[in-house]
Amino acid sequence: MTSAIRFHQNSILVITKKVTLSNFLITGLAAALSYAAYVDDFAVSNWPWRTSLFVACICSLVPFLVYLPTRRTNALRTCGFMAAIGVFAVYYFFGIFGYFFYFGFAPMPGWSRWLGLIGGAALTAYWAAKTHKSVKYTIDHTSFVTSAFADGDDVVSYDIQRGMAKFEKLHKESSPFPKIYAYIVYAIAPFYLVLNRLLGSDFGSTGVFLFIAILGMPLSLWLVALFVRVLLVMIVLPIELERRHHKRVVVTV
Repeated sequence: MTSAIRFHQNSILVITKKVTLSNFLITGLAAALSYAAYVDDFAVSNWPWRTSLFVACICSLVPFLVYLPTRRTNALRTCGFMAAIGVFAVYYFFGIFGYFFYFGFAPMPGWSRWLGLIGGAALTAYWAAKTHKSVKYTIDHTSFVTSAFADGDDVVSYDIQRGMAKFEKLHKESSPFPKIYAYIVYAIAPFYLVLNRLLGSDFGSTGVFLFIAILGMPLSLWLVALFVRVLLVMIVLPIELERRHHKRVVVTV
C-alpha cells in the first residue's frame, strides 16, 4: 500500500450513525403526519402510517445490520449503501408520503387520482432512466474514474468529497423541470390555496398536502437522480473495479 493513502478507521461508523438518526427522524415524521392526516383527519386508511412506520424501522435497522460485518473494511460500496438508504429515506418523505400517498388516499375525484398516480410514476421512471444513462456516460466516457480513483499497491482508494467534486465538474445533469415550470408552479400554488380556502370549508389537510405534493415533485425527482448517482458511482462502480483490478475499493481521507 502506498504511504500516500490514509484511512479513517471510523468512516463507516460515522456514516452509519448519521444515516440512522436522519432516517429515523424523517421517516418517523412521515409516519406521524400520515396518522394525523389519513386516520384522524381524512379517516380513510391505516395503510399510510403503517407503511411509514415499517419503512422507519427498516431504514433505521438495516444500516447497523450492514455495518456489523463491514465495520473494519472502509469499503466504498458499504458507504455507498449507507448514502443510498439515506437518500431513499428523504425521497420517501417527499415522493412517497408527500406525493403518492396524497393521490392514493386523499379524497378526490377518481380521474384526478389516477392521473396523479400514473403521471407521477411515469415521470419518476423516466427521470430515473434518463439519469442512469447520463451517469453511465460520465463514468464510461470521461476521465472521472482515472482521476477520482487512486490505484495503490493493495487497494483502490477513493476520497468521497474530492471524487464527487470531480464528478460534478464532468457530469451534465438536467433540471427535473424547466425553470419556467417552477416559476409557474410557485406563482399559481399560493393563489390556488387561497381560492380553495375561500370556496371550500374542508380545505384543511387536503390543501396542505396538495401543496406539498405539487412543490415536492421536483424535489423528489432530484432525489431520484441523486439515488441513481449514488447507486452507480458508490456501489456498482466499486464492484466493477474490484473485479477488474482484484483489489478492494476503499474510502480514504
